[in-house]
Parts: sequence; structure tokens; C-alpha cells
Amino acid sequence: MYCHHKILAAVSLILLVACSSFGIGGIGIHWGNDFTLSMDDVEKEWLRFDSLSIGPSGITGTLPSEISEAITGKDLPVFFSRTDWNRTLINGGIKIFIDIIPILDAIELSTNFGLWEYEAKLFYPTALQVKDGVDYSTATNPEDIFEPQYDSIPLTLEGYGAGFGGLTGTPYMKLQFDLTVRKNIVQFPPAVKILKIYGGGGFTLNFATPIIDRELVAEALESNIKAMSSLANMSDFGSRKVVEAVVDKVRKELMTPHFGCHIDLGVMLKPPVLPLGIYVDGKFMIPFDDMDDLGGLGFLLNSGISLSI
Repeated sequence: MYCHHKILAAVSLILLVACSSFGIGGIGIHWGNDFTLSMDDVEKEWLRFDSLSIGPSGITGTLPSEISEAITGKDLPVFFSRTDWNRTLINGGIKIFIDIIPILDAIELSTNFGLWEYEAKLFYPTALQVKDGVDYSTATNPEDIFEPQYDSIPLTLEGYGAGFGGLTGTPYMKLQFDLTVRKNIVQFPPAVKILKIYGGGGFTLNFATPIIDRELVAEALESNIKAMSSLANMSDFGSRKVVEAVVDKVRKELMTPHFGCHIDLGVMLKPPVLPLGIYVDGKFMIPFDDMDDLGGLGFLLNSGISLSI
């Protein structure tokens, strides 16, 4: 009888180890390194206010009548810069997985929320001074007509008075959802599967804030310019209302969807009996669009802790 009890205890232990190793699924929390996005610096790009009409009463000061009567919003010497793209340490998410799927072995849904920042700035003239002997009919840009004295205003969190967590620049946020099917490549040791190396792929859905570019800034500011009593006071471009107009434009277009797919290669290590494990997922992201000229093609590496069920 005693021998039977020992055998029963041994079988129970084996079953316990097996059950803890062959869970039906689990959840995980991870920190990510996202290398998929990049941005080239844009220095003083001319903003063309194409739909803005300015009559003679809209320009005052020292401008010759032949200039003030003909100038339009397309001729204003207002410029925009976007520089110093930076990947922050803020990137992480969770995943939910089921690992008893026949043939496929596992299916999972994972998320990543990432934050980048850059420096966006608006350059505007404090005064309009026409060049001597200018031929307006042959002018192709504002600097052919004017010799302005410039000032600038940052279109950043710090400029808006809303910096947080050490972030002061212009933020870019991306919320990513990945639906992945996985196939186990290596499981060792075979009986308890402490180590799993797997591969797979699936679809990706990103929700991202719009990047601040010349079109967004021009659209955001045009209504503010129309409300100005006189464009002779060009310093109105440096008011807080300008920053608020750009922020409101970004808020209205918040979380624009972008679609893509990914290839996954990962490893999970989970000791027997214990439900806790660690995992590393390497994903090669393939976007179906250019993510607002930021690319999107590249590697995402997630490292996390899992709880098996």
C-alpha cells in the first residue's frame, strides 16, 4: 500500500509539472524598443497660405501700393522647421495569448504604446521690408520680395506650457495592435517545454498622432490670420493662440489609423511548476503606408514577463 502511495504521489507531481508547462494561455507585460520610425530634419520650409486672400486694407505700413494691392497669402514670409527626432524610453504594452491552438500552436494579441518627440518651430517676420528695386512680377518666393526680420515660436509642449515627465518637445504618439499566429520551432526539454523558440506573423493596426508638417500648420493658422485686424502686426504670429491652433488641429486628427503586417520570432522561458516566465519578441514591421513620411519599416523588440494560466 505504501508503494502505491509513492507511485500515486510521483504521478501527481509529474502531472502538476506537465500542467504548469502546458498552460492554455496567459498574459504578459513588456517594455519595447521601436526602431521603425525616423524623420529627416526640415529647415525653414515655406508655408503657403493658398486660400488666404488679403486686400489692400490688410497690409499697412511702409509697403508700396503696387505691392500691398497685389500681395496674397501665398507671399507671406512665414516658415516652419521640424528637427531633432528622438525616440524616448516610453514604450510598452501587454499581450494575451492562447497556446493550445491546433496546428498553429498559439495565437496572441499584443499592444505597444510608444512616444517620440521632436522640435517644431514657426518662423515669422516682425516687420515687412520690401527689397529695393524688386520686380514683383518675377518673384517666386517671399525672400525675392522682402527682407524681413524674423522671430520664432516653438510648437512644443514647453511652448504650450504642458511639459510632463521630462518631455518638452513636440510629441508623436503611436498605439500599436498586433494579431499574431505562432508556430513552435524548438521546445526543450520536450516533456516540460521550459524553453520555447517560436516564429510566426500577422496583421498590425497603428493609431498615430499626425506629424506636424507645413500643410497642418498652414491649415491651423489660416483661420487665425483671417481674424487678425491687420497683417501689419506680424508679431501676432508669435501669440499663444498660434500654438493653440496647431494643438487643436493635432487633437482633431488624433490617432489616425495605419495598417500593416509583421513577422515574429521570439523565445519564452518558463520554469516548471511556476506560472511566471520571461519572453523576448522580435518583430519585423511592414507598413502598408509611409506613416506620415516617418517610414514604419523596421524592427520592434519587446522584453517582458508572462503569467501562464
